[in-house]
Amino acid sequence: MSNRLLSAAICLLMLTSMAPTVTAVGPPDSVIWGISYDWTNYENDIEEMTGIDTNAVNEDLEAAADYAGFLLESDQVVSGMTEFFIESWDDDEPVEITDASGVTHEVTKRMTELTVRHGILGDMGFTAAWTDENESIDIWMSASMEELFVIDAAYIEYVDEDLMVYGGDLEMSGEFALESSLEFNIQVIAANEVLAPELGMGFSVSFEIPSISSEWRVDEPLDYLHHLSEEPTDDPDDSSNNSSDVYWADAGHCEWEGDDWDGDTRWYCDYDSDGYFDDWWFYCEWDDNEYLWYCTDDFGQSEEYEFSEGNTEHLNYTEDGGSGGGEYHSGLVEGDFSTITGYSMMLSIEGIPAEDFDINLDAFNVQLSDSIPGQGTFSEEMTVFSGAMWDWECPPVGGVENVNIDPSSNETASAQCGLAPPISMGMASMMGISMMMAFDSGVQELITAMEEQVGAWLEEISPEENDTFVCDNGEEIPAEWENDGDIDCEDGSDENEGGTYTCDNGQVIPEAWVNDGEEDCEDGSDEDGSEDVFQKYIDMFEALNNSNLEKTMEAFGEKLEELMEDNDPSEPLADLDDMCPIMFWDTSNSRVLGMALMATDEGDDYEVLLGPEIFGVKEHSYDLSVQYLTGQDARDAKLDALGLIELRDLAPESRHDVEELYDILGEDFLPELDQTDTDGDGVIDYFDQDDDGDGMFDWEDPDPLSAPEPPEPEEESGSIPGPGVLATISLLGAAMLIPRRDD
Repeated sequence: MSNRLLSAAICLLMLTSMAPTVTAVGPPDSVIWGISYDWTNYENDIEEMTGIDTNAVNEDLEAAADYAGFLLESDQVVSGMTEFFIESWDDDEPVEITDASGVTHEVTKRMTELTVRHGILGDMGFTAAWTDENESIDIWMSASMEELFVIDAAYIEYVDEDLMVYGGDLEMSGEFALESSLEFNIQVIAANEVLAPELGMGFSVSFEIPSISSEWRVDEPLDYLHHLSEEPTDDPDDSSNNSSDVYWADAGHCEWEGDDWDGDTRWYCDYDSDGYFDDWWFYCEWDDNEYLWYCTDDFGQSEEYEFSEGNTEHLNYTEDGGSGGGEYHSGLVEGDFSTITGYSMMLSIEGIPAEDFDINLDAFNVQLSDSIPGQGTFSEEMTVFSGAMWDWECPPVGGVENVNIDPSSNETASAQCGLAPPISMGMASMMGISMMMAFDSGVQELITAMEEQVGAWLEEISPEENDTFVCDNGEEIPAEWENDGDIDCEDGSDENEGGTYTCDNGQVIPEAWVNDGEEDCEDGSDEDGSEDVFQKYIDMFEALNNSNLEKTMEAFGEKLEELMEDNDPSEPLADLDDMCPIMFWDTSNSRVLGMALMATDEGDDYEVLLGPEIFGVKEHSYDLSVQYLTGQDARDAKLDALGLIELRDLAPESRHDVEELYDILGEDFLPELDQTDTDGDGVIDYFDQDDDGDGMFDWEDPDPLSAPEPPEPEEESGSIPGPGVLATISLLGAAMLIPRRDD
């Protein structure tokens, strides 16, 4: 065994211990393709594609603010990785399975694996500071976002030698998680008053599927794989005409009207049998199953269609499918699953003068969370929608093209172009049903828990009020009359908030009447204005209105518009609105070989924006961070990805450079920042992408906090062969056997 195969085998064994059990690695001759994107270069890619420099936008904001006379700083950071791979191959060893009717068939296996990895970290923030003599406004805002999406699915499809499908087995696991948070502080000083509210909020939801196992067996063998092996025809008398591009319209009542309409031979149709025909078609037939007429113009025009009422073209289209496409009612999917569903919610409000607004601020500071494990079984009827569009083109790509499906071996395949599902529709249907069953179970339990927790919190914020107030003497009055300034109980007990107030002349009134805007004391001593809680906010607003704030904002807007003109190209480098996707498949075994995303640049023809090398077709010259991988390159990348199941594996913090954000937002952004500087280069480890100074990025370094030991001095000549050669051989072997840190 070669060293390369040995190291791959050892890596695979190690990965198997960490990765979900459904993952595997296909044989060397499998068909594999996928896409990998590095979100660290997102801003550069946006500039490369559209000409818009997001960093220049920040600079324009800061320059416009400086011109207007205030300070503004902002930045955003995105990092992470998105990858998916589709690998398929045939296992030609015969096996026997039993269909839904109990009949045994000898079949072979078509294997498909789907691997998805998506993890993103995002941070953004800004600060702004404005002042005008005694008035000032300071704003501080920080927001963060985390995303995780992991899927590992292994599918076995059972087929005979004619590629008729008898069922499938699915094993999969996955996780979805989303978390976001926001912190916002503002301080307003005006009219010698200070208002400084602080808001913090966060939310997260996660849905983990440790395992799903499901089995599908057909009632009758299905031919949907033939949709990729034979092009559909337009002959309505041929059962192969039922292509996915036939448009069928339904109606309640149809009559053949011959050539009464401008010489055309047509059917007239309506929905209510009221004699008012608002639709007409070349071809119609009656569906006994649905008690509806179905009509189309896609078969052309013929007088013979007068007798099409009893035909079954639409029935074949919906039930039996055809070489072009259709809908198959294909038996039951049965399986079991386990789930873990969780959520958390946080809200924090400080700095609001709650006493001025009679608010219980403590009730708004809350933290809620829950995590619910679940498991279950399911049995559902499965419908398979399948088809292929053979006439889909992205000029000059169309028809049959020569595609390089393995750059490492320069292997070129003759591929049919069009639109088709990237994976078997049996696999897609099984995944959809299985995940929906697991999702419904976990989410319903989580929603119940959330309703209980959030409902209890809302009741605390807004306690249910009694509709009736009982006076001390037993009299009942509407609850809203209590402490409204008017005595409604005969004994006056409804006006009891805070007791009583004695006027300067000795008159006694309810304390609630003091400073309510009306003079209730005969000498007016109850209205001195000292307790008008809203007056200070009115004064603050007037002070800001009399400052240069409005003029400053107008100058900022005008300058920003001027600066942004240079950062808004009238014509993008590529016409992204006119992108064209296209698929490639092998008609000999009905297997998708890959896909391409085409975009126009100059002229009318498309160029390859993303995809394999297509013989004779130009590729875009853009330098993008998205990679289209096939062959051995895709196998290597998939092997690396299998062990990455945590967010920090896909989006390491060492690659998430927030140093500039920290400079802008200050210590409040990272209040517990570790100041350790391992290599003593003046950059703390948190911001240093090479903590130990060994020349290796931390996310690629198996031990990022330990610098390599200096090499031992060489032995003098004539001595026993020293560690020089042996160490070199050992290091080479270790480099091949030790997995990368990401693994």
